[in-house]
Amino acid sequence: MDGRILAIDPGGRRVGLALTDPLRIIASPFKTLLINNEDDALKQILQVIVDQEVVEIVVGLPINNRREDSAQTTRVRAFIEKLKSVVTQPVHIIDESYSSVEAERMLHAMGKKVGDDKGALDRLAATVILEQFLAESRR
Repeated sequence: MDGRILAIDPGGRRVGLALTDPLRIIASPFKTLLINNEDDALKQILQVIVDQEVVEIVVGLPINNRREDSAQTTRVRAFIEKLKSVVTQPVHIIDESYSSVEAERMLHAMGKKVGDDKGALDRLAATVILEQFLAESRR
């Protein structure tokens, strides 16, 4: 199946986004949304879905080491349900427990500091989520 996949790394104030190319070969950081609330996030995400012709969506779900839901996990689950209610594209959920750690490692490898551009960390975390989803899909 062809078409872009959008990965979402939802946060309280920022939402990291990553996209595949239309052939789903490459996952790339796309943008970081600065949000005021969940409805604002959904509105901006819906615009990206339309503008980028997204056909599938992946959302990172934070799961702690004990596999229990934290307050953040509960918030993201509610966001996912709201997202599913307003899109026609399939929405997949993937464990994003270590995506921020990997994204931070990538930033350091590029010679950048997390504090320099926090949005970069969110975009890279979404890219890690998307790469993980693509790898699992190819198995």
